[in-house]
Amino acid sequence: MKKWNLLCCCGVSSLLLLAGCSTTTTIYDPDSVQTDVRGDKTVSSEEIRQAAVAAIHNAMTSPRFSAFLVQYRKEMKDPNALPLLKLDKALNETDDPDLNMGELTDAINEALLNAGKVDVTMAEGAGLSKSIGKSRDLEYDENFDRKTVAKRGTLQAARLVMRPKVISNTVNDGKKKAVVRTFVLEMADIHTGRIIWKYSKRLGFTRTKGTFGW
Repeated sequence: MKKWNLLCCCGVSSLLLLAGCSTTTTIYDPDSVQTDVRGDKTVSSEEIRQAAVAAIHNAMTSPRFSAFLVQYRKEMKDPNALPLLKLDKALNETDDPDLNMGELTDAINEALLNAGKVDVTMAEGAGLSKSIGKSRDLEYDENFDRKTVAKRGTLQAARLVMRPKVISNTVNDGKKKAVVRTFVLEMADIHTGRIIWKYSKRLGFTRTKGTFGW
């Protein structure tokens, strides 16, 4: 009996030791390091970053957008004019009801600004900033210099609208599971309602069922 208790203690101690060995923390830069870590139910920041950068690069270099930009600059009589774009509310059609769509919006916003082909507004769309409206109310406050207060009729309406969407699909045969996330973005000319660009990027992975489940 003593021998059996000793073996049990040794077994428990080994399990605790192994559990303790798995607490190592690795620090990395998510903007530059690709970990390929994927979750079945949650879309990772890595997937969002990859999709946003690829999508905006595709948009800003697409023939249809280039043709629109040429026509827009002719309309504005300015060879360097940049159309104003608003980001619409991103749609979440994934298995994760708590997916932070704000992270996707911010990633797309940053990629758009870095591309240098459009300006992005905060007076419309998902990025609407209440502080813009409040700042314009300063015209009623006599403590502010009239010359520095925003005048009425100076806000610019967007010419383009972009709508992001994330879709997920999971299939398994009992032993293997395949998860695919599809990032869809489309951009339209607000004046005509015509879609001038659409893009989708699929990111997927497979997982094999282990002894103790998924």
